Amino acid sequence: MMKIFIGLAALLVLGVIALPLILLFTQSFPPGYTWLMAVRDASIVYASAFMCVGALLFIVMTALLAFIAFAIRDHIVPALQKVDDTAKTVRGTATFVSESVVSPIIKVAGAAAGARAMVQTLVRRDPPKSNDNGKDGKS
Repeated sequence: MMKIFIGLAALLVLGVIALPLILLFTQSFPPGYTWLMAVRDASIVYASAFMCVGALLFIVMTALLAFIAFAIRDHIVPALQKVDDTAKTVRGTATFVSESVVSPIIKVAGAAAGARAMVQTLVRRDPPKSNDNGKDGKS
């Protein structure tokens, strides 16, 4: 199928290029009409044809850009909204876990560390060493 399209495109390009040249050199010119005038006329025809093709391609590209813009609006924006909703849910879950699970564990760990320090202070058997009159030995 692709070979058929390539063949048709080649035939079309060959016809567009060759047909005016064939007509230019095979027709008989009226008196006073030179080959330079025929080349001028052929170039005007080529320029007009290319401007028409360019205008059609511009219209097609504008339509494609509009189609892409609508596709983005219809498909990508809802997907981004879902991603935003998911991020909000994750943020809420993280806040809940932090307040409900982690905070009590931190409080218990802090209380346990405080109790351990208090017990170590009370149970310590080494009295602090002191010299006479409560002065330490530094003079």
